[in-house]
Amino acid sequence: MTSMGKKGMSVLKVLRCQRGDSLAEVLVAMAILGVVAVAFLSAMVTAYHGVIMADQKTMAESLTRTEIERVRDGGYPVGDSSRSAAGYDVAVDAEYIDPATYGGTVDPLGMQRITITVSHQGEVVLITETTKVNR
Repeated sequence: MTSMGKKGMSVLKVLRCQRGDSLAEVLVAMAILGVVAVAFLSAMVTAYHGVIMADQKTMAESLTRTEIERVRDGGYPVGDSSRSAAGYDVAVDAEYIDPATYGGTVDPLGMQRITITVSHQGEVVLITETTKVNR
């Protein structure tokens, strides 16, 4: 044993004193790992929902732009209509308005309020309003 020296003896002594982790240490480590895993998974779910909502909003805006162009290119008066495209329902509602007060009226006074509603799976994603003037 003299050939090992003092340093070798102290390493052996330390190794003999270590008998492994206690149950409490393992449970604490597992609890910390569980908290981190739950936080990570909830962040992933939140990000996934955010991506879906952004995709729905982008598609609704694109469909709304298409309908606005259709209304602008079409004649006066604009009639109510609805259509489906790519799993989305697009409804166009037109009502006559008074140009002086911008309030609703039943008389065709030369101006309409056009409301475009885009829905996906029965849930309204976007509502846009514009006007159409008889020119």
